[in-house]
Amino acid sequence: PGATAGVLIKALGIGAQPVQLCWLQFLPYCNPREKGFGVSVNFTNHACMDLGLVVDRKTGKRFMDEHAGRKIKSDALFKVIGTDENYPIAICDDAIVKAINPSFVKLPLEMGTVKKFDTLEQLADAFGIPKQALLDEVAKFNGYVKANDDKDFHRILTFNKGLDVSKAPFYGIEVSPKIHHTMGGVVINENAEVISANTHKPIPGLYAGGEVAGGVHGASRLGTVAVIDALTFGMIAGENFAKMQ
Repeated sequence: PGATAGVLIKALGIGAQPVQLCWLQFLPYCNPREKGFGVSVNFTNHACMDLGLVVDRKTGKRFMDEHAGRKIKSDALFKVIGTDENYPIAICDDAIVKAINPSFVKLPLEMGTVKKFDTLEQLADAFGIPKQALLDEVAKFNGYVKANDDKDFHRILTFNKGLDVSKAPFYGIEVSPKIHHTMGGVVINENAEVISANTHKPIPGLYAGGEVAGGVHGASRLGTVAVIDALTFGMIAGENFAKMQ
């Protein structure tokens, strides 16, 4: 109920000024086989993109810095996915799973979104990846981790602390961006008052904060900043609304 834009639609109906309604942020950690946002995001994010790698299943090659910003990664994923649903494969190994929160993989494994293999060759066969190309790419990635130098995409590998993709079993999952945050919304001022599209002045008694408001973050917000936005303008709105009573 909180994600169907009901309040936004009502606010626009009484003349609230809209801003950037077509701007959306996609999260590049989702699984295309799950309904809605899904539950595999923590595994794909923290295991595969933080410490593992992502490859194009047609080529077996990496195609992006897995640590880049959300928009950069989403754009790269959409380019690979194309019109033929060529969903890239995110990969990690057992040592990585044990290094993160192991519960991140439990439910996705039970659901079948994450698949577990004894060898990289089996993983390649299951996802239709050119086998030798994948083996070569993983070996190259592991070399980059050891040297702490990603010569292809200049990814920061310090976070890996020596963890590479070499210890069976191996894990793979299809990955695709999904809508995560609506960047647009109604225009507010520093007092959390909603601005009228007709008068360009505050609409008396109408306050907003968080995702229903637009123009606060720009085109693509930084991770976790939406919480601070909602808490800050929620507090400001509450204080100002209380003064009206």
